[in-house]
Amino acid sequence: MINLSANGASLFRWSKEYLVNVLTEGKNPIVTNPLLINALLKIDRSDFVPEKFKDRAYDDVEIELGYNESLSKPTTIAYMLSLLNPELGKKYLDIGSGTGYSAAVLGFIAGEAGHVYTIERVQWLWEKARENLSRYKDLKNIDVLYRDGIVGLPNHAPFDGIHIAFALNEIPDSLKQQLKVKGGRLVVPTDELSIRIIERTGIDTYEEELVEGIFLGGYKAGIA
Repeated sequence: MINLSANGASLFRWSKEYLVNVLTEGKNPIVTNPLLINALLKIDRSDFVPEKFKDRAYDDVEIELGYNESLSKPTTIAYMLSLLNPELGKKYLDIGSGTGYSAAVLGFIAGEAGHVYTIERVQWLWEKARENLSRYKDLKNIDVLYRDGIVGLPNHAPFDGIHIAFALNEIPDSLKQQLKVKGGRLVVPTDELSIRIIERTGIDTYEEELVEGIFLGGYKAGIA
């Protein structure tokens, strides 16, 4: 999609279709999970971007929300969710709701048989996430909670997956223990521009993988 700037020069603006093509095509696509691809098509990122930035909703850029908060690049969000490998009917914890986009994508994938709990500690973002998610009347499987998410939700554990939107180098054991035994997966960015994947393999055993060299635009502000 091409728009014209004020001085008449052409500016390239990504459309939703172009964004999904970037994420799913090429030799090494970011997203290969069919459920995630479908969710990215159905959940409109524009619904989770402030009005004054609507024209940049699909561009691969970090969007400043104000008060030192930002919305991560769509490729970053897609990559994080791809590493989580979400499935139909599963239960997920999304820590750092931001404007609600990641929760909406996860909720769409989980479906009626699954559930998503998303936590936001900044009140105005929590309110914005609730407002944005309310546009999707069919997404009745998402709870938007206002609290500090670092302690997780032990009363609703175990989770098939935990997505953390902000950089966190040390993961509390109490949070890892909220993963489902044998297969529960946690995905979190670090301050070193990498992504840590933690998979619970037993009652007290975990496997960790570090994906390095990833540019994590908005995750420094902890918003997704």
